[in-house]
Amino acid sequence: MIIETTRTLFRPITPADYDALYEIENDPLSTSTWRYKNGMPPADEYESVLWRQTDAIWVVEGRESRKIIGYLQLHDVDLRAQHGWFSLYSRAENRGTGFVMEGLMAFCEAVFSEWPLRWIYAHSLEQNVHAFESGIRRGDAVRLGVLEERMVIDGHFSDVHVIGISRESWTTSSLRKRFNRLRNR
Repeated sequence: MIIETTRTLFRPITPADYDALYEIENDPLSTSTWRYKNGMPPADEYESVLWRQTDAIWVVEGRESRKIIGYLQLHDVDLRAQHGWFSLYSRAENRGTGFVMEGLMAFCEAVFSEWPLRWIYAHSLEQNVHAFESGIRRGDAVRLGVLEERMVIDGHFSDVHVIGISRESWTTSSLRKRFNRLRNR
C-alpha cells in the first residue's frame, strides 16, 4: 500500500532504501536507545538483521525532498492471536516536525487495512513516550503498562512504556478522520 499526504509518501521498502535506513539507525543520537544491544551490525549484515522477526517495512519519504525521513516496521506478528508489534524510526532532524506522526497514521491505515490484526503494540522509551500522550488522552492509543528501569540509556536506567493501538479504536478515531483529510486523493 502506498499512501500520500501533502507532505509525505508512505511506501513499502525497496532494496535501494537500505543505505538510508542504516544511516538513520547509525545516528549517534539514536544508537544509545536502539534495539541492537551489542551495537550496530556491520553494513554488509544490516539487511538480514533488519528483517529478523520483521513482517513488513514501510518508509516515510518527504514528497518535496524525496529523502527518507524514517521508517516503520511491523514485527513479531501472531496471526492466531491477531496482534503484532511495531517500531518507528526517524532521522534526528525530523523529530518533532509531525512527519513521524504522519508516518504512524499511514502505518495504522496500512496495517489495519492489509493485516487481520486486532492490536498493534510498541515499546516506547521514557524520553519518547510524549509522542503518544495526545493519542492516549483521546483514546486512540492505550498505555498498557510500564516496564520500570528496563533499558540503560547513556548510563542511566530508563522506563519503557507499552503502548497499544486497537483496530477498533483506529477505525473510529478522530485521528483517522484527520489523517484521511491529509491524504491526497
